[in-house]
Amino acid sequence: MAMKIGIRAWIDFAFRKIFGKPGNEVCLISLLNAVLQFPDPIESVEYLNPFGMKDFETDKLVCVDVKATDRRGRVFVIEVQIVVHASFAKRAVFYACQAYTDQLRVSQGYKDLKATYSICILMRNLWDDDQLHHQFQLVDRESRRVLEESIEIHTVELAKYNGGPSDIRDASVLEQWSYWIKNSSEHTVEELRELLPGLGFLRATVELNAIREITEEKQMYDAREKASLDIQSNLMDARQEGIQIGEQRGEQRGKLKASIQIYEGLLGETVSSDSELNDQSLEAMEATIAQLQRRLRDRSS
Repeated sequence: MAMKIGIRAWIDFAFRKIFGKPGNEVCLISLLNAVLQFPDPIESVEYLNPFGMKDFETDKLVCVDVKATDRRGRVFVIEVQIVVHASFAKRAVFYACQAYTDQLRVSQGYKDLKATYSICILMRNLWDDDQLHHQFQLVDRESRRVLEESIEIHTVELAKYNGGPSDIRDASVLEQWSYWIKNSSEHTVEELRELLPGLGFLRATVELNAIREITEEKQMYDAREKASLDIQSNLMDARQEGIQIGEQRGEQRGKLKASIQIYEGLLGETVSSDSELNDQSLEAMEATIAQLQRRLRDRSS
């Protein structure tokens, strides 16, 4: 009897291996075209940060975005996120702007900047609606004029797609990828080949199943899965603790304390106790948060 693949495509190690490994360009191109819907589909891409095992061996907080460019020089940044916090939209803007400005080199001018597309695949809901895909551009309110060759941010909230195997045939390609990313671990290779016979899906299925069969990759996947789920659990615990603290000692102080503890945990540092933080002023706590955020960004860049 054929076994289920059992590897979750939305764990960062698996996601980047599928969509960011040279040889798997067909997977990335299919996903990009499904999200961006350009009049002229993307036909080829070049990875700017190709997948490598050593990236995951050196740092628990390694940057796991997939970055690529096409023949026109457009830049694509794709990430998957399990935890979606309240400030995620601002974070998405920050990193999209960073990817845009990173194109400039010495002696280059602004005219050399190419359009940058940030695609955020989210396992939790960010926006309070039923819309799977949101597209954000720089647009004039009155004329609706779009600033071309600038920045676009796309969010795809997978929790909003609940189609089943019987719906796949008539689904859009974006909906098909949403189903595959969410549910491929619960299928056998044969089932996925029958459900989604497109070339990009077939290649993605082969790559996902290979993780299960290669000991080194399975060990790394297990470690990344545990780290991802631990972070999710810690954030939930910290948020709950922050709520409780806020009710007891003031909402603002409780939120600041919880934020410091979250960032310290993400950095792998000793988490400050409540008693240590109680002695700090609100201004000092805000300064500490800003410093921790900078350090976390530096480790992820």
